[in-house]
Amino acid sequence: MRVSIACASLALLAQPALAACPDVSLMQNAARGWIAGQRLVDPLVWNMQDARCAYDSFRGVLQAQLGPPVGVKIGMTSTEAQRRYGIAEPIAGALFAPMLRPDGSRLSLAGSRNPLYEADLVVTVASPAIMQARTREDVVRALRDVRPFIELPDLAWPQGQVPTAPLLAAYGGLPWRGVLGKPVPISELADPVADLAQMQVVLKVNGTPVARGRGDQIMGHPLDALLWLVQWGGYDLGEGSVVSLGSLSSLGRALPGQRIEAEYILGGHPMRVAVTLVP
Repeated sequence: MRVSIACASLALLAQPALAACPDVSLMQNAARGWIAGQRLVDPLVWNMQDARCAYDSFRGVLQAQLGPPVGVKIGMTSTEAQRRYGIAEPIAGALFAPMLRPDGSRLSLAGSRNPLYEADLVVTVASPAIMQARTREDVVRALRDVRPFIELPDLAWPQGQVPTAPLLAAYGGLPWRGVLGKPVPISELADPVADLAQMQVVLKVNGTPVARGRGDQIMGHPLDALLWLVQWGGYDLGEGSVVSLGSLSSLGRALPGQRIEAEYILGGHPMRVAVTLVP
């Protein structure tokens, strides 16, 4: 599977708006520290363009140490989250193979700093034709499957730091770990566009429901998150790329001893994914 980073964001380096782009070594050192379990530094970015410039340097070190990206995380996909952070569109960051674990994993929280959990949704790309998608139907034709996903982001910014949208974007939305359930092939859905919008999810901790969600919480329709990603132009999605589409629940604090489960109904197909958290 392949996700190549488009060079369009690098071209922005020549623009005056990026004068506040942090020093490359600052972001590279932040990436090495993050991999080692340290908290991140405040890169002092004030707008989303500078944040994307900062993330280029941060991501480069992750790629050198974790391998090439296998997918993309899209964050800030709800209207509420965008309003809270004063932005008009989502943010995105690369996913790497060591971040993704199989259903039923016992996941150690060692090395995390402020881990959280949420119900999410992942799709797998079947064809690079997705890069020419302009409608939801175009997107569906370029997808292989849908997978339930519990994401565990790690809000590793400095203690006492008030997060801003540029700070989150400078670190690619702060992905850390995620647990993937078994896929449902797109071909098995009678009406993928309608089924994804109407999908239901229940998030449980130690057997007790703690949150419920619907597919249309993601930008009004989950496929619209993919359309945004394609039009934004930050990533080139190849066959086998996975894309995390956004939150379907509120965030909860991840603690050792929790068993977190997410149960979905997608077009009559039940899906589930679970993870047990350990120290």
